[in-house]
Amino acid sequence: MMKGIFKAAVCAGLVGAGLWTPRMSAAKDLGDVLLKKGLITEDELKQAREEEKQKAAADESRRDAITAKIPKWLDAITPFGDIRIRDEGFYENDVDARNRERFRARIGLNINPSDEVSGGFRLATGDSNDPISTNQSFSNTFTRKSINLDQAYITLKPGKTIGLEPGWFSITGGKFGVNAYRTSELVWDDDLSPEGGTETINLVDQREHFVRGLKVNLFQWVVDEISNARDPWMVGGQVVADTAFSESTKWTIAFADYNYNDLNTVATKFLSPYSGNADPTNGYAANSSQNTSLANSNTVNLSGKDVKGHQKITGFASGFNIVNANTELNFADPFRAGIPAGIFGDLAYNTQADTKNTGFYVGAGIGKAGKDWYHNSLKNQGDWGLSYAYGWVEKDAVLSLFSYSDIDYLRLQSSGATQKGSSNVIAHIVRLDYVLFPNLQLTAKAHFINALDRDDATTTVGQPLSRAGNSTLVRTQFDAVLKF
Repeated sequence: MMKGIFKAAVCAGLVGAGLWTPRMSAAKDLGDVLLKKGLITEDELKQAREEEKQKAAADESRRDAITAKIPKWLDAITPFGDIRIRDEGFYENDVDARNRERFRARIGLNINPSDEVSGGFRLATGDSNDPISTNQSFSNTFTRKSINLDQAYITLKPGKTIGLEPGWFSITGGKFGVNAYRTSELVWDDDLSPEGGTETINLVDQREHFVRGLKVNLFQWVVDEISNARDPWMVGGQVVADTAFSESTKWTIAFADYNYNDLNTVATKFLSPYSGNADPTNGYAANSSQNTSLANSNTVNLSGKDVKGHQKITGFASGFNIVNANTELNFADPFRAGIPAGIFGDLAYNTQADTKNTGFYVGAGIGKAGKDWYHNSLKNQGDWGLSYAYGWVEKDAVLSLFSYSDIDYLRLQSSGATQKGSSNVIAHIVRLDYVLFPNLQLTAKAHFINALDRDDATTTVGQPLSRAGNSTLVRTQFDAVLKF
């Protein structure tokens, strides 16, 4: 009976994944011990091991047969995504507090058939008319929520085929995420997925010397397509330098220029509630193309009033050529406590606006992120990060259609006189992050928002706000994000 029990134990210990593993080695040692004690014979031990080898070979053969039937192109595909659950609160003096629950779900595939070509696409929740948010509120009596195509792109990375060093140059076309280096959302909201083309040229990539990395990003983004007029475009470029004073002190700095063309057609087509010529009896016609989900807090030009007192938007008061500088200085252990820290800044200057043309974010962070303190992107369980940012953005410093979506001012007003957009604001942003479980990050975030110039705050139609004062809007967010 003892011999039979040992034979079964040896077989069970050798199973594992069907391969010769440390378990097999352990079973072999046990077999030698029992053999020396005379509890089994050498032939019995040899037979048990031979049977296990045959079983392992059969298992491997079955796996090879299954693998042979799987298309090879599946090896080039990697799924990715995330789910975020958010509790959000709005608090302001003399206004009833508002709370809402929201979620965001995104899923996509990265496709890498070779070192020289790749692509991807991503689906996301949210309002398809809102370019800077993929959030979906808990509302509408449990009805289904919308899923939209958020990204779809192809990237070429020419290398050995044409005699270039791999990774030196890449070009992407389609709908993609913002690939510009940035330390805040002053110019670009994190959820923005522009359309058109973008290129990256890597000039320096090394681990020693002061300049560790130097690259150039180029952008050609199509804002809209118009059949009978010039299309609105954004054309720009950015230079990014990664430097190191030492292995513990590193500095990144970037300069960019983003130039918009023919944006007035965007204002008249999508922002104006009225269009056409004013009828002497009925006034302006309703604009069927108006997109009320767009967030505009920039200065617009208005037509004269029609017989009903309505005005249409005729364009932006200024053009937009945004000169942008980003920087961050990071320290590996400035407090001798094994905790990284750093400071960051983001400056925007609109050269085509005569006044109210400057905005900036400055801040500091501490924790395990090690870089990009504004976002506190953490990796390992138990990691934490704390950051603070101060924002000061004049009315026409940035194009509010595409910048930070969570910094609207006076969202609570019941009169509808709401400044919806990220310019003409002052804000303090405090953020705390913690990785509770692998791939699960918790975030607590608070915005303290005021109008920069209360008299200059306007509705999306361009009319002045009717409510007096400049009370602080406190906007809180508590997130749980699961990434995969």
